[in-house]
Amino acid sequence: MAENYIHELGNEVRAISGGYTLEEEGILEMGGKEVLYAVGTGVMDSSCCGVGGCRFAVVPGYVIKFKTGQNENGSWVSEVERVMDGPERVEIKHLLEEKEMVQQVQFL
Repeated sequence: MAENYIHELGNEVRAISGGYTLEEEGILEMGGKEVLYAVGTGVMDSSCCGVGGCRFAVVPGYVIKFKTGQNENGSWVSEVERVMDGPERVEIKHLLEEKEMVQQVQFL
């Protein structure tokens, strides 16, 4: 099932113990499909337990239509299909860990 993904790079999202920012996007070729992913940095800087951080990746899914329009805020919108297959998720996770040096990979 196709879903819209809003490209939002550079916007810091704050939470009670810190925040994160998506910094860059990429396309990973896999099995004749294009996998859209975004890489960001998460930082715990206001936690009572100390400070820390990590580099992570978010995978919206397989690209159906890439940046075909913009929303009311001017952000690009792509159409994607979520990655639901377990073995494909494992393969994508390993490829992104090696390519982007991330500690976490999350699938939307």
